[in-house]
Amino acid sequence: MVDRERRKKLAFHLRHLAVGLISNDEFESYIADEVTFGWLPEQYYRSKQAKFDDAIIRPMLELSWCLYSDLKEHKLTGSDELSGQALKDIARYILFLHSDFAYEWPYLDPTNPLIRFSFKDLLLSAMTLGQHYRNKMTERQQQLAEFKNTLDYDLWPFINKDQYEQQLKHQPFCAGHKPELT
Repeated sequence: MVDRERRKKLAFHLRHLAVGLISNDEFESYIADEVTFGWLPEQYYRSKQAKFDDAIIRPMLELSWCLYSDLKEHKLTGSDELSGQALKDIARYILFLHSDFAYEWPYLDPTNPLIRFSFKDLLLSAMTLGQHYRNKMTERQQQLAEFKNTLDYDLWPFINKDQYEQQLKHQPFCAGHKPELT
């Protein structure tokens, strides 16, 4: 299922976050109001909507949440500015969000496993002097390596080069593209 309306809202706010037009707190507020049914990006996985949602929404929210610190309000400018490569990647993500392609990649959680630890996991980590946590981190790194080797990771979230090139012909923000005014 492709939810064009919510994808476009997510793309709009992600774009503004990435170039420093809005703060991290503003981003979270807009996303909660317009995309996640009141959930913060890092908590959306808990919602019942996430289980039946457009498959790109959850990974894109989790990736977005990894772009900034939520310990203070700030914009991604100055010392918090994103790298040129990160901005290129985000441009590709936004291009995908403006597509009608279904998200076909397997799910991979990009967050630190500690974020999702249960009380049992915390207790096990303490009892094993951190070995349980290190094992979880190693497991996550192996999952990421397998994920990157599965398909053409440099084109994520597009599934292949043909899909990417097809969408490049329909860029929403290119010079010379005249949007329809209603």
